[in-house]
Amino acid sequence: MPDYFEGRSLDRQTPIPLYYQLREVLLEFINSFDDAINLPTEEQLCSHFKISRSTVRQALNELVNEGTIARYKAKGTVSIPHKYEQNFLSVLESFNDEMQEKGLVPTTEVLDLAIITAPESVRRALRLKEGDQAVKLVRLRGTNGQPIVLVHTFLPAGYKNIARLVEEDFVHNSLYTLLETKYGVVIDRTRRILEIRFAGEFEARHLQIAHKAPVQYIETISRTDDGTPFEYSRASYRGDLNSFVIEIRKKRI
Repeated sequence: MPDYFEGRSLDRQTPIPLYYQLREVLLEFINSFDDAINLPTEEQLCSHFKISRSTVRQALNELVNEGTIARYKAKGTVSIPHKYEQNFLSVLESFNDEMQEKGLVPTTEVLDLAIITAPESVRRALRLKEGDQAVKLVRLRGTNGQPIVLVHTFLPAGYKNIARLVEEDFVHNSLYTLLETKYGVVIDRTRRILEIRFAGEFEARHLQIAHKAPVQYIETISRTDDGTPFEYSRASYRGDLNSFVIEIRKKRI
C-alpha cells in the first residue's frame, strides 16, 4: 500500500457514503501525480479501509465512468494521464505556440489541402457568394505521439492571393504565422462555439478513439481588424485528452 494512504481513513459517522469518500481519497491520490500511476488493488483498499469489496468496486466504477482511471486484467487499475489544458477558448494563439509553451512538441499531419467550391455552410460563415471558392485545409494535430484534434479550416480563396496557400507546408508552419508574415492577413478577433458531439467514423479513425466516443467540438469564425470573416473552422478534440480554460472578467460599468 503506498505511503500516501497511511493515516487516512473513512468517516462512518457522516451521511456521505463510504464509496464516495473512497472515491475522493483516490482522486486526491491520482491528482498528486502528473503521470499515470497504478492504484492499490481491491484487496489492499478493502484491508486498509476495512470496507467491503462491493464498496471499493463502486468507487472504482465511478472513476472509470468519469474517465479518470482504466482497469486492465494484466495491469490492474491505472490512472489516466492528466488532460492537456487548452487556452483555445480564451486566447487567440496557434496550436503550435500553445503546445510549445507547455514544453510539448506539436505534430501536424495534413490530410487534405485544396481549392474547392465553397459549400453552403462555408459560404454562410465567410459571407461568400454561390460558386465562390475556398481553401480547404484538414489537419490532424497532436503531441507525444497522440492525436489531439482534427481540424477542418476554410479560407476565402478569392481574398488577395490566399489561393496560393495550397502551395504551403503546413506540416512545419503555423497557418496564423504564415497569414500574418507572408500574406499580410492579421486575425483580430474570433467567435467560438463549443459543443459535445459523438465521433463519426472519420473522426474516430484519425483520433484513434471509439466510434461515437464523445469529442469536444468547436466551431470558429475568425475576423480581420475590419470585421471581414476570414477563417471558418470545425475542430474535434479528443474528450479524454483535453480540457479547456475559460477566463471570465466582470463587466465594467
